[in-house]
Amino acid sequence: MNLNGVHHLTNLTADMDRLIEFYERVFDAEVMLDMEEEGLRHAFIRLGPSTFLHPFQVPGVEVPQGDVPMFARGRLDHYGLNADSEETFWKLRDAVREAGAGVDNAVVTDMGNLLSFTYEDPDGARHEVIWTRSEKLDPEELQRSRWKTIE
Repeated sequence: MNLNGVHHLTNLTADMDRLIEFYERVFDAEVMLDMEEEGLRHAFIRLGPSTFLHPFQVPGVEVPQGDVPMFARGRLDHYGLNADSEETFWKLRDAVREAGAGVDNAVVTDMGNLLSFTYEDPDGARHEVIWTRSEKLDPEELQRSRWKTIE
């Protein structure tokens, strides 16, 4: 039995319209469902062929806004979105920079097998975009002491 990836990631948002607009504009995402039921609103936002964000806007639930330190963010600290090619990775980095959503101006971290940059969504949640150079992950290359930054 094998899985073929992640179907959806669920998070809370303080403003669904703002979140949808961000992912449509920056990631060229497509909203597949946007509905209200049982007093809450939720959406399926397609990020890739089989990967969706499934955010919820729940009345009365406070969603932390702004900078929350890594590992203090709750059950799901962050997610890494997988770019399908190196070209897509750099295009997304440019789009994130243009949107002013790049953490540290979306500086790229070269981890040997992986390239990564961090972005901040409209709720202040920080996530990554990753491009995997090789399916084989080398533990030595992934050590923080070996990481390089690319402006």
